[in-house]
Amino acid sequence: MSKYTSMGILVLITIVVVTVAAFSMGCTENGDVDLTDDVEIVESGFLFTKASNGSDVSIEQNGIIVLKLDENPTTGYSWNLTVPEGMTLVGDEFVIAPDDEGLVGAGGVHEWELQADSEGTYEIFAIYKRSWENITGEEDTFMMTVNVLASGEHVDDSTDVSDRDDAITDGDDIEYIIRDAVVDDIDILMMESFPLQVSVIATGYVSDGCTVIDEDSIEVIRDGNTFDISLKTKRPADAMCTQALEPYEVNIPLEVYGLEAGVYTVDVNGVTDTFEFTMDNVIE
Repeated sequence: MSKYTSMGILVLITIVVVTVAAFSMGCTENGDVDLTDDVEIVESGFLFTKASNGSDVSIEQNGIIVLKLDENPTTGYSWNLTVPEGMTLVGDEFVIAPDDEGLVGAGGVHEWELQADSEGTYEIFAIYKRSWENITGEEDTFMMTVNVLASGEHVDDSTDVSDRDDAITDGDDIEYIIRDAVVDDIDILMMESFPLQVSVIATGYVSDGCTVIDEDSIEVIRDGNTFDISLKTKRPADAMCTQALEPYEVNIPLEVYGLEAGVYTVDVNGVTDTFEFTMDNVIE
């Protein structure tokens, strides 16, 4: 082996070691990723794949997250991505590898670009299923928590969870992580009585065995003919949880006595439906 060949191998090994070290610096032992380190940067933003499932990332406001997940629509399966308020979907496409173009049954990669519009903590969630089939809880899922920071702000990976805006402590001194619940559907129930009584049934899935709906923090605000309902989840901050979809159902009564006849809209975390009063809901 010539001295030039030996030098080339040494340089190659050095590059590999430095690259691995640089990536490792961006990922902590608990799966947290600080995007202020140069980790998985592509032309349009920061790149994440199925390997990032369950991670907790920090990104500056107006930054772009690029998510790529393998998909094969010819089987009927596709990723259903839930984009939280505070983030905007600016790109959505399915890409087939050039070598597989024209092949029957060829799969590809579904690519999304999401812009972080507002400061806060958000949860990106996706489920891989056939659109015509009901959710069973056995589907492949993807979840990633995104902490959107003010421009120029840096998150220290050593920061205790109790210092985070989304962490609360209850009366038993247990710290909980609070998130917006992912709502799949709502059903409005009107009781056959007078004055009329109305309640909303919200259903969906939480992403692990530790997370539950925080029924004590449900907030209902009526603005004119619209009921805005904020539904949150909570989970113990330091819990080790099974990664499996768990269904939930929560009943939310509405204060409707005294409302005039008309059509009313209910919005639960972005999922909407309406109900109508044909007469004023008041006893004269």
